[in-house]
Amino acid sequence: MIAAERGRRIAALAVPALFAAVWAVYAGKDLNWDLLHYHYYVAGALAEGRLGQDYFAASAQSYLNPVAYLPFYLMVKAGWHSVAVSVLLAIAHAANITLLYGIARRLLAHRAAADREILAALGAALGAASAVFWAMVGTSFADVVLTIPMLAAVLLLVDSDPGKSVSRAARAGLLFGAAASLKYSNAFFALAGLALVAPRVRPYAAYAAGGLAAAALLAGPWMTFLYREFGNPFFPHLNAWFGSPDFLPINLTASRYVPQDLAQALAFPFRMALPESLTYAEISAPDIRFAAIAVLAAAVAVSRLLRTPEAKLGAADARFLAFFLLSLSFWIATSANGRYGLLVLLLAGPCAARLAERALAARAARGALLVLIAAQSAACAMISPARWFVAERWSRQWLPFEVPERARRQPALYLTVETQSMAAVAPFLHPRSSFVNLRGQKGGTPGWKRIVEPRLARGPVRALGRGLRPGRDGRPLAEVIEGYASTLARFGLRVDPSDCFEIAWHDLDDDPVSRAANALSGNLPSRAKMLSLASCGLVPAAREPGEAAAEARVSAAFDRVERACPRLFRGQTAVTDRYGAEWSRTYTGLDARLETHSGRVVLAPFFRLVYYDLGNLLDWERGDAPLPPSCRS
Repeated sequence: MIAAERGRRIAALAVPALFAAVWAVYAGKDLNWDLLHYHYYVAGALAEGRLGQDYFAASAQSYLNPVAYLPFYLMVKAGWHSVAVSVLLAIAHAANITLLYGIARRLLAHRAAADREILAALGAALGAASAVFWAMVGTSFADVVLTIPMLAAVLLLVDSDPGKSVSRAARAGLLFGAAASLKYSNAFFALAGLALVAPRVRPYAAYAAGGLAAAALLAGPWMTFLYREFGNPFFPHLNAWFGSPDFLPINLTASRYVPQDLAQALAFPFRMALPESLTYAEISAPDIRFAAIAVLAAAVAVSRLLRTPEAKLGAADARFLAFFLLSLSFWIATSANGRYGLLVLLLAGPCAARLAERALAARAARGALLVLIAAQSAACAMISPARWFVAERWSRQWLPFEVPERARRQPALYLTVETQSMAAVAPFLHPRSSFVNLRGQKGGTPGWKRIVEPRLARGPVRALGRGLRPGRDGRPLAEVIEGYASTLARFGLRVDPSDCFEIAWHDLDDDPVSRAANALSGNLPSRAKMLSLASCGLVPAAREPGEAAAEARVSAAFDRVERACPRLFRGQTAVTDRYGAEWSRTYTGLDARLETHSGRVVLAPFFRLVYYDLGNLLDWERGDAPLPPSCRS
């Protein structure tokens, strides 16, 4: 008996870990947009003590709690082979599947041993059958790490033993509090966790105390730093409440996928089954499991109305299902983003297994779960990409930038104007260099005066970005320089195309480990051309006469558009930028850009092949524009 139990536990750990490690190598080296933008940067900024010398280097994401990204940063910085880094991360991420198995076993504790093991394994497999999950396994994303403590907390609390309720609640509070401290959107799941706690005062108090202790330890120091620097412990988020002068007085939202009314919210679990991208994730990640859960829940409800004894749910079941429903509701209402809701996506497996076991006979339940796993896995395999953004060839280094000697030797102030800041390159340049992303920024704030203006005065000042890569004549393309000029002119600068150098991306994939891994992953194409970037010197430039007045007119027009279309803009605003002959505002919380286009005003979401035509710019400047159809509801 003891040997069998030990073997079961070893298998529950080893099988998911082995599968995840092989998958990570097969899927390719992940270079997701967020890694290049802020994952590597924020951890490096903390580890290298550069928090006081950069300003919005990776836009608003520069000030997210960096602790969860430190393991990835430290391994990459230490020069570990990219395959080793990904495999180690994948083995850690596989703990999610092991915990799903444990949760399912707890929920099915009343079943006979053999039946319990089969159903628990099916529940864990179904929970892991998510394209969102596998796209993050073995990568730098923190979401797939932070679900581990939350699932461990659920495992602690899915137990009806009253003698352990206080101690289990305290430990679960610590675990949920840790996840919420390192990514604030997890706070909603911590709140839903109250549904799992035994409904008595002492367990509730222990749960709250554990959560507060974790927050004080893991979020307290970072919040203190932000409050000291900017007057907002969540900077730049919740700035409508804290009013830091270094950012707009708005509360940033992540509302790209949020349903706009109750009907859409109720339909959302069924819309997730669609094969198109951007229903709840940037990638195409069809998920039929939530529609199946709705059907199974209805079947259990009907069985209970018919007073079928097998359909009865216990107290532990009721608490778990209440937690799942609350978590699902909070997630849909606040972001509906698949990465942020990974906990719900994983728990769909044990939830479906428990409902199937109640609604159907044992053999039928096993068959239904097998069919659902097969259908869900097939949909993901046929439609979903293996990686979130870019799957690159394996190489000795995860970020094989080749930085020229002058950039390593001489500190400079680097200004970026592209939405993708490529801030991951910052730790490779001189450690006393400073980085500022100008998109959506304006001079004159306290932080700008404290950090940027002294470096502007001392110099040297350079632009940095992928768009500056040299063309055939060895210089950046003329249209790129023109586009940069329109943004930089607001700060009294222009690009000097005679003073540029390239920061090339090299594959470095000729070692035996890289060759073997690339053979397994199908020898993915090199993305060196799209990942290389360049830097050019900046020199003073006078702003064109009348440019400030034109910006003021367009800003006033954009303000009117935002007020007239609250359903589209959801209270968000941004700084007006020029790019070439056009004007724009980039909304971080909406993942969209309001821009002019040949005299029209257009709202263009980043990841959708649609746009909203909001009318004539001159009409908005005069203040008599007719209300566009998309703003009337």
